[in-house]
Amino acid sequence: MVELVQKRVANVIALFNDIEAQKVISMESLRPSLYFVLLSCTLLVVDVTFSTFYIAISGNAASVFQTFALSFFFLVIINISVGLLLFKNIRKQEAGINTGQGDLSSSIQKLPVKNAVWVFILTLIYTLCSISIGNFLLETAAPTEGMLLTLYVAALWFSLLYAFQFALYAYFIGIAVSIHTRSWFNRKYNLEIPSGSNLLVLRLLMGMFAIIIIPSALILTDVWFFEDIRKLQGLSTKQAILLDVLSMLVAATVSVFFICRSITTPLLNIRNAMEQTSIGSNTARALVLTDDEIGVVADSFNNMMGKINERKFIAETFGRYVPETVAATIIENKGEYKPQYRLATILYTDIAGFTSLCEKLHPDEIASLLNEYFSLLAAIINKHGGSINQFQGDAMLVTYNVPAMDKNHADGALLTAVEIQETLSDHIFRSRFKMPTRIGINTGKVFAGIVGGQDRLNYTVHGDAVNIAARLENLNKEYNTSILVSKATKLLLGENIREQIRLTPMGKLNVRGKTNDIRVFTASSAAMGF
Repeated sequence: MVELVQKRVANVIALFNDIEAQKVISMESLRPSLYFVLLSCTLLVVDVTFSTFYIAISGNAASVFQTFALSFFFLVIINISVGLLLFKNIRKQEAGINTGQGDLSSSIQKLPVKNAVWVFILTLIYTLCSISIGNFLLETAAPTEGMLLTLYVAALWFSLLYAFQFALYAYFIGIAVSIHTRSWFNRKYNLEIPSGSNLLVLRLLMGMFAIIIIPSALILTDVWFFEDIRKLQGLSTKQAILLDVLSMLVAATVSVFFICRSITTPLLNIRNAMEQTSIGSNTARALVLTDDEIGVVADSFNNMMGKINERKFIAETFGRYVPETVAATIIENKGEYKPQYRLATILYTDIAGFTSLCEKLHPDEIASLLNEYFSLLAAIINKHGGSINQFQGDAMLVTYNVPAMDKNHADGALLTAVEIQETLSDHIFRSRFKMPTRIGINTGKVFAGIVGGQDRLNYTVHGDAVNIAARLENLNKEYNTSILVSKATKLLLGENIREQIRLTPMGKLNVRGKTNDIRVFTASSAAMGF
């Protein structure tokens, strides 16, 4: 037995040495077992405080050393030694030994209740032992034979109340340690412990017992039943009530502190996750720190963020194949997209001499070259509000004012064309190739919507305006130009654009497929400041 006690004492001393070695580290960084040891020591502090109140009020200091020694032995050495057995799986995980997610979760979730039950049993034994050796009786106390039964009942009553009070503290300590442990394992090993099924109202009820019910019961029994027993302790009724009130203040302070921390800490964690989300973070998560409704809220927040991120991923991925506004509308309307019939400006591009270039390259080189080319042009198109509707081999069909509204759609299309030519004039692709590009621009009514069969759909634009833009692009070959703009587009240009870009009339040109000739202009960027 002596060897066992010595071993337990050695374990506790070793843990305190670890705490001393980590004293420069914040409480949040402490290993869960050390954090548990520190909080468990508060039981000793509370007990010593109660004993000090008794000694100060009664003046009975005859057994002070014996009282404090017994308190340290039970509430520190035995409590922590046995309490650490509750940490068996948690301590293994601390050391990096995988105990399994299920076992670890169960240990953390059951820790508050197990700790409370253990401390109740321990404190009951400790209090009965302390009373039985006369620690809280005057040396001159001599109970009569008729008082013995009342004395035994009082000893049991006070011991039960004291044990129950300390069990509530232990429960609150278990919750605090559980919160710390979940947070520590998440930082250390990226582990998330799921929420259990406890109710927050139970914790509040326990707080009410610790703050109101138990102290009130103690005061009532002092007044009505145990006045003579208190005299054996050197306390008058008023002094006994004073002792009970001071004890109630300590109980209230400790209980409110732990209850508030068990609520505010997880709520602050959820608020921080929300703040990260509000500034644009897609990876913000709220740690599930408790097994009550707050933990459920944290878990629900994470599920919500997961669905939002999944939806955003779908929209972004979908938006790479169709314009983002179309993708967002289709997702929002659960697959439906209302067709648009609207005035739009169409920009059509094609690479000059690309067929000849392909004869010299392998297919993978062609794909790599096109990806670089399209990436360069896409950045310019997006800058001026265009939507890439289709990639057609080495050609692109770009729309303005559909699907997204843009009152300056003609300006945006012309600015895009001029900046593309300015950029391509000195850009060398793959460090080897120039990619001269022809561009045709036209404005007119178009149909924009979803077309295709039941199993295969595509977003596109149709209309005479689209065909004319493609014909104008092709006419650049005949007139040795790089940009051709229809009169319909020119009429919609703003004054500032007309001042910046020189539009030279090319006369009326015959466009294949059109009965009437179309007045066309070529654009020059000589006056531009790109």
